[in-house]
Amino acid sequence: MVQLRTIFAALMLMVLVTALAFYNTSAINQIGTQLLTRLEKDETNREQSSIRTLLMKNVGESVINKAENHQRQRQNSLSGFNQNASRDIKDIQKNQQNGFAQLSQEAFPDKCPQRRNITLEDIEKKHIPDDLYNLAPEVFDQFPKTFLEGYSNPCWVQGGEQIRCLPKLFLAGVAKCGTTDLYLKVASHPHIIHAKEKEPSWWTRNRYDRKQGEHKPVGSFFGYLHEFDKLANKMRNHQDTDAEVQKLITVDGSPSTFWDNVFWRKYVSPECTKGPTYVIADVIRAILPKTKIIAIFRNPTDRLYSDYMFTGGRARTPQTFHEHVLKSTASFDSCLESGGNLRSCIYKNFNGQHGHVGHDHLVMLMKGLYSVHAREWLYAFPREQLMFIRFEDWYSKCKQILPEIYSFLELDSLMSTQIDKICAKKNPTKKKNSKGPMLNATRTILNKFYQVSRQELAQVTADMNFLWDDWT
Repeated sequence: MVQLRTIFAALMLMVLVTALAFYNTSAINQIGTQLLTRLEKDETNREQSSIRTLLMKNVGESVINKAENHQRQRQNSLSGFNQNASRDIKDIQKNQQNGFAQLSQEAFPDKCPQRRNITLEDIEKKHIPDDLYNLAPEVFDQFPKTFLEGYSNPCWVQGGEQIRCLPKLFLAGVAKCGTTDLYLKVASHPHIIHAKEKEPSWWTRNRYDRKQGEHKPVGSFFGYLHEFDKLANKMRNHQDTDAEVQKLITVDGSPSTFWDNVFWRKYVSPECTKGPTYVIADVIRAILPKTKIIAIFRNPTDRLYSDYMFTGGRARTPQTFHEHVLKSTASFDSCLESGGNLRSCIYKNFNGQHGHVGHDHLVMLMKGLYSVHAREWLYAFPREQLMFIRFEDWYSKCKQILPEIYSFLELDSLMSTQIDKICAKKNPTKKKNSKGPMLNATRTILNKFYQVSRQELAQVTADMNFLWDDWT
């Protein structure tokens, strides 16, 4: 074993010497980290001494010291993150409402308006908090006073004869968590009518001018309503019996609805410097109090790597991913050390493009902090209107979970043969990663980074499977 490890070190030395020849500091740090990590894994001091002696003879003590310092800095950074994160969540909630109140007290200054749920009556009487109204004025100004009675889906008559509808279901989550596969299978129920697009992304993106962050006419509320014309036309034409039409619902499958509140700074009180009082979840709760939300989550470490590789070209490798992760985790760590908590550090510098803390555009850490995003929805909606699913369970237990989803949506049960057929459908967007697996060092960093959020998600959902102990 000593000989094999010595050979390994010798091979790494060849690469290290090449990096030295070109004065590539990044490469020196990376290779040095790998060497020192390997040294740490060796089982005996004699083996460590054998490899270290070989390194000393070939590259000199200064390079070894530099690599050791680099490794210590990373370890200290991770240790610092864990300490700050643990302090941040030290008093985790005893129940979801009290827990969110505790976090809100930390996140908002005293001058920031207090968050509260509003009713349809509040909307009708224009008793809407400014910070909530400013998030979606076109919605609150044009929203109907009443919905058609007796129908499962929220629809209304506009102008005497035109039927308009909004979705009864939001299929949300985060990119690369299986949202497309979930949508295709769930929407295979005969009583679910597809929208024009699976992902209108209207609530969080397409109603804004992305450069200015202002509401735009192209993304109008009525433009969004046209996404659901298929259901509206079906209701108007009575192509089915009245009883069947009353069972129909439609769905918005935009993952970004769950987590993206990118333009919050433009629409909240100036006093709210650490995060918004209201988010998109509050707007949807205000106008659609009976709607249901299904969110699917994947092990955040694997999700991040999949997203990075899926959206990139040949230049993206496990090594470049590692470099971006180091940069992003250091940024988030700095925010926590300066007194922020998980929520405030997500919203800090959330400026409408790529200024999120822990977000260097290519590696978006904040998407995987599921617990913070889940809290927003758990505060806005009753727990019984939200369903949380693990990506890993969905792919292995579709035949068990799909009937549970239909029951959650109060849809007619399907025969087992129908469920089998639906679960056998293939996801056309699934793409294999040809660049190889994530580096073990990167996985270790990310598992530690997401540990606190995983623990909190397990608690707020009362589902210990969200610890992902079986996948880390």
